[in-house]
Amino acid sequence: MKPSVVSRTGAAQVTDQKYEVTGELTPDATGTYLPIGPWNDKPAYELASNGWYIWWDGVDAWMITATLGVVAGPIWDRTDPNIVGNYVPLGGAVGIATVTEI
Repeated sequence: MKPSVVSRTGAAQVTDQKYEVTGELTPDATGTYLPIGPWNDKPAYELASNGWYIWWDGVDAWMITATLGVVAGPIWDRTDPNIVGNYVPLGGAVGIATVTEI
């Protein structure tokens, strides 16, 4: 059975989707990301092993950050409505992060 989450607008979203982040990344944000609930009306994901997050910024980009909702420090960014693909490093991050559906 798929878990159900409710967005800030009250619209139900259903997801059991997982994503894998790969690449030669510094700091290491690679691994399997699991759904944790809604963020800016889209599902957010957390890396099971060390607390990195993939989340929608509410405007036009997916982010990989060490703190949910905070665009600071080393981050990876993808300006695209699709979560899957390559993310560019910003703020001291190194390497191209690739997000794939698993």
